[in-house]
Amino acid sequence: MIRILWTEMRRGEAKWVAGLLALIGGTYFLSADPAESDWIGWWTQASIEVEIFAVMVMGPLMSTVAAWGAGRSQRYRTRAWTDTAARSVWTQTVVLWLATWLWALLGYALLAFIALQRTASISAVTEPVWTPLILGAAMIGLETAAGVAAGSLSPSRIVAPVVGIIWYGLLVALAGNAGSRMSSLFPAIDEHWDMSFLPNDSRLLTAAGWCLAAGLVLLSLPALLRRHAVRPRPYTLIPAVLAAAVAAGVLLDHRAPKVELAWAVEAPQPDRPTCTTSGRTTACLWPQERHLMPQLRDAVKSVDSRLGPVPGLNRTFYERGLVPRGRGHTAELTVMSPGITRDALTDDMLAASLPAAPSQCEPHLLKAIGDYPDTYFFEAVVRGRAGAPSEYMGEKFGAAVEEFRAASRPEQDRWIASAADSIRDCRAVPPLPK
Repeated sequence: MIRILWTEMRRGEAKWVAGLLALIGGTYFLSADPAESDWIGWWTQASIEVEIFAVMVMGPLMSTVAAWGAGRSQRYRTRAWTDTAARSVWTQTVVLWLATWLWALLGYALLAFIALQRTASISAVTEPVWTPLILGAAMIGLETAAGVAAGSLSPSRIVAPVVGIIWYGLLVALAGNAGSRMSSLFPAIDEHWDMSFLPNDSRLLTAAGWCLAAGLVLLSLPALLRRHAVRPRPYTLIPAVLAAAVAAGVLLDHRAPKVELAWAVEAPQPDRPTCTTSGRTTACLWPQERHLMPQLRDAVKSVDSRLGPVPGLNRTFYERGLVPRGRGHTAELTVMSPGITRDALTDDMLAASLPAAPSQCEPHLLKAIGDYPDTYFFEAVVRGRAGAPSEYMGEKFGAAVEEFRAASRPEQDRWIASAADSIRDCRAVPPLPK
């Protein structure tokens, strides 16, 4: 068995395609810029990045290769010999499957090593996340098994590219609808999991078990459907069928409270977030993000000096997912990249310092500024006090801003504090100071 497998791996086309995919994927993962990447530095997101490349790119192409290799007996007119060989057709299809899947796994392991190594160069912790990678490997196995089954059953050469196209189209459709029941059976997880999410390990491993069991069932179809083939014995097939049925039932029975939790769970709150304070301004991150503290300290100092004593604003910021502690108005700090810069953090905190109206609140139009929402004017005057540029909204709007700036600082502060409370309560801002 091992000798036959090794012979198939050496003579088949899978090694060339897997090598090419590893080269393409390696170039992609090595060329990513840490300052702009949304995965370098986050262990979970790095695993998701490798998994989605494997499922969406490697899987369909390796499925095509598997279908082409499985159709070899059709092209060379040796089907009668293979059907009556000493080894059953199921054993032959499993060998063909393993010969393709193992080459894909070698390339997949290389990509995972590159991605995790790049994350380790930035992250302050070493916490590789394996379950998305395991699921990605199992999904490649399912896609490859489907290719072997299709190539063994169809005499047409066109079936090889068609299998790859069908897989890619199906996965693209399901990736955009993560909450659907079908996506539970054909997972292509293309989510952005920052520090507020952790992978649902039990669900991911169940999905991996489903993929492998379903792949084995697919590989038995040529032996069951080809007329002269030696059929597999029931006791060898029934365990795979039962495992696939049970795993599929568990996956389809899952009901996530929201789409983000289809394959994830909310991360537990840390005992002590990593925080920094300067004057009136405080910002807190997840402890795993402590490699960002130098940039955050500089950003907090900049925000505090630019906002100064302006009243009514949010001056305490918590990274997404952290539960605010203490009193006072707080805002969410969204970190979209583990390599975010000081300037980006400063801009994000300045934007988050503005009070937010309730989600169902209708905008209040202000005639004095040209019938724009009053929140636009509030933002413009606050950004003016912070020395940040604001968008040009017309002459009437600009004239109102200049008239506001002409008022005394105490008058401005009283209006800003009152307007901030009004915005939070979904009320129109008070009349502008003259």
